[in-house]
Amino acid sequence: MKIYNGIIKENNLELDLAFIGHILSIEQILFLMKSLSPNFVEKEDQIYLLSNLQGYGSDMNNFDNSTSGKEKYINNISISDVFYFSEDDQSKEKEVQMEIGSYILEFWKMRLLYLFPQKKFNFLISENGLFDESGVCITFYQTYD
Repeated sequence: MKIYNGIIKENNLELDLAFIGHILSIEQILFLMKSLSPNFVEKEDQIYLLSNLQGYGSDMNNFDNSTSGKEKYINNISISDVFYFSEDDQSKEKEVQMEIGSYILEFWKMRLLYLFPQKKFNFLISENGLFDESGVCITFYQTYD
């Protein structure tokens, strides 16, 4: 017998689900699940987080001319900003934010592979910001061989 562990450490499905059901409301659970499986859009063979792309409208001339550069910039999320107003002191710790960012990227990786099996992606997590975002940031972009 070979055990294939989940991507989250110390996974115990029965206990974890019981804890979630006791602590979180259905609405909170759904919001978390939505963040792990966001809407993606394919535009001119480029893949973006739909919510981020909508923020840029039609002005796509602010980026370098590479497909990867546009995707990397537009798909950038600051994990530190997510927890900016959190009252939980632990959520402000960089190590915790890095761990959460890496888990989010794992879920996005699975979803992107499912949606676009013919494409290859790079996933990046930065401790010190990316582009005009500060703190822990995550992004993804296509790889071309």
